[in-house]
Amino acid sequence: MNHQRSKTAFTLVEVLVVIVIISIMGAMVTTAISGVTTTAKQSRTKTIISLIDSVLAERYANLKYRQLPVEIPDMFTDVNGGAGEVGLEVLATEAARVRLMMTRDLQRMELPDRLSDITTAPSQMYAATNQVLIDNSGNVVNTRDQKNQRKIMTVSWYSPNATFLNGGDNIPSRLAAYRNRMPVGLTLNSPGALANQGAECLYLIMATSFVGGSPALEAIPAANIGDTDNDGLREILDGWGNPLGFIRWPVGYFDPELSIDKTIPDEFDLFRSDYAYTTVPNSTSSSAGAYDVISGLNFVNNATVKPWSMRPLVFSAGPDGEYGITTDPITAAGVSMANYNYQALNWWWPTTVPFYGEELPSRGGEAKRAFPDPYLRVFVSANLNNGQFAGRLPGQLRPTTTSVNEVTDNITNYQLQVSPR
Repeated sequence: MNHQRSKTAFTLVEVLVVIVIISIMGAMVTTAISGVTTTAKQSRTKTIISLIDSVLAERYANLKYRQLPVEIPDMFTDVNGGAGEVGLEVLATEAARVRLMMTRDLQRMELPDRLSDITTAPSQMYAATNQVLIDNSGNVVNTRDQKNQRKIMTVSWYSPNATFLNGGDNIPSRLAAYRNRMPVGLTLNSPGALANQGAECLYLIMATSFVGGSPALEAIPAANIGDTDNDGLREILDGWGNPLGFIRWPVGYFDPELSIDKTIPDEFDLFRSDYAYTTVPNSTSSSAGAYDVISGLNFVNNATVKPWSMRPLVFSAGPDGEYGITTDPITAAGVSMANYNYQALNWWWPTTVPFYGEELPSRGGEAKRAFPDPYLRVFVSANLNNGQFAGRLPGQLRPTTTSVNEVTDNITNYQLQVSPR
């Protein structure tokens, strides 16, 4: 009698088929979860950047209408004992230029994107004045057309001696608030101090701002605030836990969204008082228009242009964690200047007859004056190679072969203005 054995086990083929099916289903689930996670991180990042952008926009708008102490002296104030000169006159155009300089310096101090903006004292402001003379017949003579007769006066402003380590008297209240939040003993030479400066400055700005009557910082999830470089300064992080990038004056930014129109003049210079509007024969990039910046990887036009309207750039490195753009000026020699200081003596504006009038040593003159310049014209002029700018400006692609690909997944406030979702 034959007995047929019952089949109680899986064959090897069946086991392999089951394993393959489970693997495929697992991969599908993992991919779906990963996609949902990436979307959630992108959404959170966009929300944070949008909030920061609204705070920065409000600060910028307030600066447009800030009352500033541009003091115009009495035309007939005796300034040298009456020896032919009875007073000094400041033209309205010169007062507008001084106001422009003050506004730019306030942007630097109240919307910092690097620690040197916080640690550096306010600029010493000067105005070119015209002498009011009396001739031998007792007639009042103006010298408006005699630029070599001009004199320089100090304009009432915040204290130029109130450095970070030298007290905080007579400085903008927001700058004082930033300094009070910085760790004791932290300087630009401290280890790690220059890393993630933009994200750290964003934290300070948000920590001193309000949205709808509530502290702006409360609107940012706690998980997106950290100190990744352990220097004692907290940072605003994106959805992937990387510090956000921040450039107040992104003069080198190549705008793929085409939201930058360089034909729109600087909105803080209503009277066109920037030096770019002064006709200077045979002028260089440091004494005329701003340098025309970038299209793609390289400069396509090295002509100078009039200063255009810029707004702060806030950006995330995206899923790949690579920013692809530089937040610091880079010299022609390839040196990244993380400690760049807009008030450094190297970048002061040259004093010339068209701009200030002749400042001879006998008249207490100096070769150059402080000039907070968003367009880095003196820096550009110092880094030319055969007339071509050979360095990099903040916002420009990094000088690497991978930078083009690295920026493709970046998330910026410029993008959100064009496409909020």
